[in-house]
Amino acid sequence: MAATSNCHQKIAVLIITDRSDFFETARLCILSYVDGTSDLEKQWTNFPYYVNKCAPKNRLPIQGFSNTDEMKYHVMPMPYVSNVVNCSIISLGIGKDVEAEKSMQTALPNCQFWGADPVNETNAEIFPEVGKFYNIAVGAENGTFRSYVLEDIYRYQEVKYMDLVTFIRSFVKRPVIDQIMIDIEHAEYPVLPFFLKEGELSKNNIVICQMNIEVHRPNSEQLEQFFKFYQSLMEEKQWTLMSASSIIGHLRLFMINHGNEECHNRYIGAIYEKKLL
Repeated sequence: MAATSNCHQKIAVLIITDRSDFFETARLCILSYVDGTSDLEKQWTNFPYYVNKCAPKNRLPIQGFSNTDEMKYHVMPMPYVSNVVNCSIISLGIGKDVEAEKSMQTALPNCQFWGADPVNETNAEIFPEVGKFYNIAVGAENGTFRSYVLEDIYRYQEVKYMDLVTFIRSFVKRPVIDQIMIDIEHAEYPVLPFFLKEGELSKNNIVICQMNIEVHRPNSEQLEQFFKFYQSLMEEKQWTLMSASSIIGHLRLFMINHGNEECHNRYIGAIYEKKLL
């Protein structure tokens, strides 16, 4: 028993004394490969390779949660906050699959889940197994738009949209969102600026700590939108890309907001000494 205790003490000391800002190291690393200004098609294609090459994955307790065809990631909370802080997880675009959410619920029993999808079929039946379901599309605007949705097949239909801020304020009603998972069939592009320091979320005092997002294969305009967002992320030094993969031209990204004080306290703690941003 004594040997085990000593081992744990040594590990704790190693973690606490290594306070290098590995997020900044990761930022400089990816910037050395991806500038987001030239040959954007090539940079899009190579993006996952360089994200994974530079990401400080081994520095945080990241856990993967799989559904039918992909993996969602979450940095596990600091032990001293996991049982005392309300945890909120949002899924936008459920796609008739809640296996990842069910695994998250098991690993994070204090978390509550909210989900939204414009397709009611199946989603309305399975999402209540983990949380509250809303039959609505969430994006950057409010109104009715022609959207590309999955029913028996992918097809266009008129759907009711609600912007992300309105959805959180109306239904979630919490200022800190621990995790948001987004797969909304190209509607993510106008939502990307919401996550910047001067974005709509910040203007409404809403904080997102972690994000899994599928960025669908872009047209030329969307490609420029994505890399403009990427450049802003790099300049602001608030979010760090932790994982990336590609499937049929789409990017699946996982990132963490280490610049926000509350997110830092929940998910990073004393692992490194936070700089004032």
